Amino acid sequence: MTDFACKSLPFAAPPLRKYRSRDGTPRRGADVRHLYQKLSEGGVPSNGAYSGLPQHCGEELEESPSSPAASKDDDSDAESLHYYEEGFSLDQDLYGVSIASFLRDMRKVIIERGNLCLRISRLVVTILMMLMLVALQFYLVIMMKVKVCPAGIEHMQDLYDKYEVHMYSGHASETADGHFRGIDGFFDAKRFETLEPDFQEEICAIPLTHPVFFSTMLLIWTFTVVADVRRLHFLMLLFIKRIPEVQNVYDIFEHDEGEQHGRPRRNEDKRVVLVGLPTSVKCALFIFVFLPRLILDFALLWLGCRWLMSTDNLEDVFLNAVALEFILYLKELLYYAVVPMRSQVESQELLIIPLKSKERATFGAYLGAFVWLVISIAWVPFYLFVLQRVLPGFKWDVGRVCAAYGH
Repeated sequence: MTDFACKSLPFAAPPLRKYRSRDGTPRRGADVRHLYQKLSEGGVPSNGAYSGLPQHCGEELEESPSSPAASKDDDSDAESLHYYEEGFSLDQDLYGVSIASFLRDMRKVIIERGNLCLRISRLVVTILMMLMLVALQFYLVIMMKVKVCPAGIEHMQDLYDKYEVHMYSGHASETADGHFRGIDGFFDAKRFETLEPDFQEEICAIPLTHPVFFSTMLLIWTFTVVADVRRLHFLMLLFIKRIPEVQNVYDIFEHDEGEQHGRPRRNEDKRVVLVGLPTSVKCALFIFVFLPRLILDFALLWLGCRWLMSTDNLEDVFLNAVALEFILYLKELLYYAVVPMRSQVESQELLIIPLKSKERATFGAYLGAFVWLVISIAWVPFYLFVLQRVLPGFKWDVGRVCAAYGH
């Protein structure tokens, strides 16, 4: 198309095939247009045959890439760009309102604008609520480890020790942990009939007797924790890396220089735009907000799996899983129960614009999140076969016997 357009000119236009790089590959359209522009400006050979070339030839060359492959790639890149111009809002929980209050009230206090007594009061109350949430969650986790899990674990270990000694006709060795495990080659499935009916029901109700069902429950609980970890990972990446750094706390929000009270400027959607954070504020958010939440998530993942495994019947596995999720839900519960409506509104008004505002279609953009799926699925067998200490050295010799006897 370009050759035909340029052939109609009253002078001999250079054919496109002459404009190749030294390695023989065709030049990009932008490079060719630059060459034509040089020609039109007088940067031509001594004969001046190409002077005065119209600009539209260069434009047509840019629209007509040098190769079909380049055209396909350029069009694909242009269509796959996603712009994050809308920004991000904070979560509707106690962590979100604490971050919003910390940034807005701290800024007012430092620049000494507005009602300082009011701002300091709300800042102190918000910090105290945040500390109460963290203390409450860690208290429940510690009590789960100290008071709840040990009784169930001790009962299940004693139950399985008796089973091993009985089913292996006394041919059991004592492990380093003080438990008894049967010696391979001496297992007698017929001895299951000689066990008391209540003991049969009890031993067949332990979670490891039903590995597929219990693995599914562990996977669901892992997804519950991973969802919170993934959101936390996004917030840490957003606040610590993607938000630009500013030197002055006064500049963390968009604002008018002549504003008497130092109020942030609102955009057309009535939102307050966070444009940057000082390094000290980023460190404070990581240490006092993100890090405790991350430690709590990992502790809940491990203790939750331990508590579910120590449950002595399948019915209670569901109830315990719901009780575990309640600890994670405390941040939303306190947010809707005690946070004033004004603070909730100001938290949702805060708009965060990341440093990277556009993203191309890549394997990482489309498939990167599925890494969390791989991690969740891999965690379940890793815990069952490596980390679990509820029934160390479990020989997986209960399920098949229970199934054979209809339990």
